[in-house]
Amino acid sequence: MLWINSRNSIEEINSDTGYECRFLTLGKCTYRVLILTAILLCLTPSVSRPETTATFQQGVEYVKLRLYPQAVDTFKSFLSRDPTDVNALFQLANVYKLQDELELAIQTFNTLLAQLASQNLLLNEAQLTGSQNATITDSKNALTAERIYGLTHLALSEIYCKQSKLDIAEQHAKEAVQRYPTDADPHYRLGYIYTHQAKFDAALSSFKQTLAHNPNFAEVYEWLGLIALMQQKPQQAVEHYQQAIKRKPYVQSAYYNLAKAYRLLGDTAAAAEHLKLFQQMKTYYDRTYALEGALAEDPMNTPLRLELAKVHLAHKHISAAITTYQSLIRLSPALATGYDKLGRLYMDLNMPQRAIPFFLKVIELNPNAVEAHVRLGWLYTTLKAFDKAESHLQAAIKKMPGLTLAYHGLAEIYTKQGHLQKAIEVYRHITEIAPDDGDARKALQNLEHLQKRF
Repeated sequence: MLWINSRNSIEEINSDTGYECRFLTLGKCTYRVLILTAILLCLTPSVSRPETTATFQQGVEYVKLRLYPQAVDTFKSFLSRDPTDVNALFQLANVYKLQDELELAIQTFNTLLAQLASQNLLLNEAQLTGSQNATITDSKNALTAERIYGLTHLALSEIYCKQSKLDIAEQHAKEAVQRYPTDADPHYRLGYIYTHQAKFDAALSSFKQTLAHNPNFAEVYEWLGLIALMQQKPQQAVEHYQQAIKRKPYVQSAYYNLAKAYRLLGDTAAAAEHLKLFQQMKTYYDRTYALEGALAEDPMNTPLRLELAKVHLAHKHISAAITTYQSLIRLSPALATGYDKLGRLYMDLNMPQRAIPFFLKVIELNPNAVEAHVRLGWLYTTLKAFDKAESHLQAAIKKMPGLTLAYHGLAEIYTKQGHLQKAIEVYRHITEIAPDDGDARKALQNLEHLQKRF
């Protein structure tokens, strides 16, 4: 397309009258936050009064945005109306855990376990094989409670690991495995504990179970690599760390330990290369950690959040950049910047159908957003939705009559549809308002020559 600089990059547009271009802790910690955020969504009450459900969902949203003080207040408010709600108790305890308020988390998780026991919601094997028609709703509730029960023991195990109380952590992890044996996380937690207890055979067995349920569990490969190093098996360590990096390429420790394994094998060149990569990842980690810490103190700081996304993009961590822009949109839904940034990113990824809604939102928020119209013109052209493309390009021209980029887009649309005379007229107009536009002059000559032939 002649009217763009490259496949996915449109020239910047600046206009006094319209559009002005404005432009997670990594590793294991981020993994836990993402897992627990998913848990929050899974355990949202299915039957509740609308206002109660809205309060609960607001708490979930606060957790996703890492606005933990607000989440605590929301779940406490929920529990003030229904102090026996096990879902809300779990969420509150989990937020305390994410805040490193470990004693409060332990206390709340233990209250939750007592509440589950008192409600007698857990199903035993006899109930599951008994009357299947009479208590379908109760069975669903009980299975949810069983899930919460297992997750509670898993969370307690993680807390006691942080406190270096591995024996207590082990008992909770075993209980979590028993309650929810098909979930990878309890098996991983057991493997983690056994590794720290130097029980390597037991650790390997638990990690094997973890991978059986989730083959892409990157942290498992890191621990397998560490065990191999401790057992003087550097070649195995290399293979495990390569698998870890393949699945999660933004964790600094894997590069450092891989360099160590290569050094043990005598491959100094590979060791040096991965030490260099480690330094790059460490710089990335340190920068994002600092930005996320600042955002925790000032979550509405848009420039900081945009800087965080920029750092992610510089290291090609696309999913983290998308998450950052999504957070900006949730926190500032009336600000066009987040939608514009996310639209541009999807455009760069050659995903026009995902990009389009964000640019439409930009125009909704800022009717003078000329560049959004031009980008929509290009996106709709790639989808061969020529009527929509023409409409947006005409809108851009109406706001900026001298914008040659939009005219190039129009001419291309007409050419693709076989409307050669219309395209010729557009290119002639471009040469009138921009005599030095060589692309327009060349395209005009080609079309006039083609028209004469037919």
